[in-house]
Amino acid sequence: MRLVLGDSHRLFIDSLAPVLAGNGFTVVAVATTPQEVFSALDRHQPDICLLASRFPACSGLDVLRVARGRHPGVRVVILGAASDLDVMAGAAEAGALGYLPRSHRVADIVYALRRVLEGERVFETELQGTVARRCRSAGGVDNWPDGALTVRERQVLLQIMDGVSTTQIAQSLGIAESTTRTHVQNVLAKLGVHSRLEAITVAARPGLRDEQPASWSAVRVAGSR
Repeated sequence: MRLVLGDSHRLFIDSLAPVLAGNGFTVVAVATTPQEVFSALDRHQPDICLLASRFPACSGLDVLRVARGRHPGVRVVILGAASDLDVMAGAAEAGALGYLPRSHRVADIVYALRRVLEGERVFETELQGTVARRCRSAGGVDNWPDGALTVRERQVLLQIMDGVSTTQIAQSLGIAESTTRTHVQNVLAKLGVHSRLEAITVAARPGLRDEQPASWSAVRVAGSR
């Protein structure tokens, strides 16, 4: 499990690196600037890059987008403030596989990184629910072009934006959970995303009535929904 740490707070990452190493991670590089992050990714091709949400000269999300473009196989997890919902939503939309509050205990960070290595996406449940409610209140799903989603898929997406579970959606609509999972997968595929949180942020974008979704092709949906 090879790891690159990118954070401008040198004392923080110098303290975190040996703790992660003691928990089975091989920290191949620590980087304090975006350029150092890119150089470390180019050189080491790690399994995970744990990346700060902010750098003195730019946003960590800008670094994330460049890193994902250059190294799409590297899993990126953003480390930021627990209350920074805009960054959390932006991280999901830009392809991060997780968002961890800096206030987390090291044990929680270790657990989350292991889940990411196993192919899961890790976002705080409380924060995800808040993002879902905020995006849902914007009514973005109503701006999707007519015919983009079926009536049932719109119903499912609205409930996804309410932050409810697959079981709750099935009960609300009076359909089987297996059918609900199929609808959820169809929604994610049509939106060209891989997770519920990404679906929420994409569906809430303004002005979608005047544009077509970027991708209507089916995508592999990892994990259960």
